[in-house]
Amino acid sequence: MANYAVGDIQGCYEEFEKGLKKIKFNQKKDYLWLTGDLINRGPDSLKTLEKIYELRSRVHIVLGNHDLHFLARYYSGRKKQKSDTLKEVLKDSDCKKYAEFLIKQPFFFSKKIKLSNGSKKKIIMVHAGLPHDLSYKDCLRLNKLSQKFIQKDPKKNLKKIFFHHRKTNFKITSLQDKLSFFINALTRIRICDDNGKILFSFKKGLKDLPYNYLPWFKLKINAIQEKDYLIFGHWAALNGKTRKKNIMGLDTGCVWGNKLTFIRLEDKKKYWIKSS
Repeated sequence: MANYAVGDIQGCYEEFEKGLKKIKFNQKKDYLWLTGDLINRGPDSLKTLEKIYELRSRVHIVLGNHDLHFLARYYSGRKKQKSDTLKEVLKDSDCKKYAEFLIKQPFFFSKKIKLSNGSKKKIIMVHAGLPHDLSYKDCLRLNKLSQKFIQKDPKKNLKKIFFHHRKTNFKITSLQDKLSFFINALTRIRICDDNGKILFSFKKGLKDLPYNYLPWFKLKINAIQEKDYLIFGHWAALNGKTRKKNIMGLDTGCVWGNKLTFIRLEDKKKYWIKSS
């Protein structure tokens, strides 16, 4: 049995399928960890969803901002964006099935696995990153509350929460604002200041950091210990590089013509599929 994590697929089905063959994925024994942004912008979002749904009993998923965008379009009539490639999915007869599957997925996932050296390691997975001041227990609790809130009334509550990011740190009292901040932070964070205040609008690379801002993972992240691993996607401009031994970026910009990254978590062996 092996655990393989995959960076942002974003509807790049051909590369995803090639990667599964390259790692010789065994759907009876192995597990896939998907860091979110499964669909949108790439050419084959429907095929990608079909494959993931087929493998659903062997897949761990966290939702990304593009997955949330799809759910908001399906449930609450969110407007189409110029870069959307969701038309085929939204018109498909199985769209309801895929939406109901995705809306049950978490924003924060963790699991202990046995490494190749025999030791056990806690792996934490998020799409974009973590606010530095949230504890591990905070993340578990807020993830559970966020899932319940969205699932209770998707049409109403996705409108309330989706991209509602007036708050840029966790110093808020309203539960709804806390959930909104938690969801936006875990699906959209890239940089923050020394106090953890997030600049959500930033989408560039490390060479273009604004004054007094730094990557979220440069702060001490309370939710993870040095002995843990954290994997994330979202920030393609990093090309997977964090210079942190226990924090690994997996979005390597397949949808932008670069490559799709797979990593075997037991020994950190990486596999790359060039974008076609």
